[in-house]
Amino acid sequence: MARYFFHIHDGTSALDNTGTELPDIAAAQSAALQTSGEIIKQGSMEILWKGVPWEMSVTDGPQQDSRTFFVVRFSAAQK
Repeated sequence: MARYFFHIHDGTSALDNTGTELPDIAAAQSAALQTSGEIIKQGSMEILWKGVPWEMSVTDGPQQDSRTFFVVRFSAAQK
């Protein structure tokens, strides 16, 4: 199993220092979407409505310069 690190960037950075062991990239993609959904449900994404994009990058290490496997991005615009 590989360890995947889920970092959040929303104008600031919240780095995942421990990571999560998962069997493959598909499991990491599923975990990223599920975790993003939970954050949205908790109402922690008000930054989106201020025009700041929110993203979760999934990497192979805890540092910002770790190899990125994929990024999930959210943005919103009021009209």
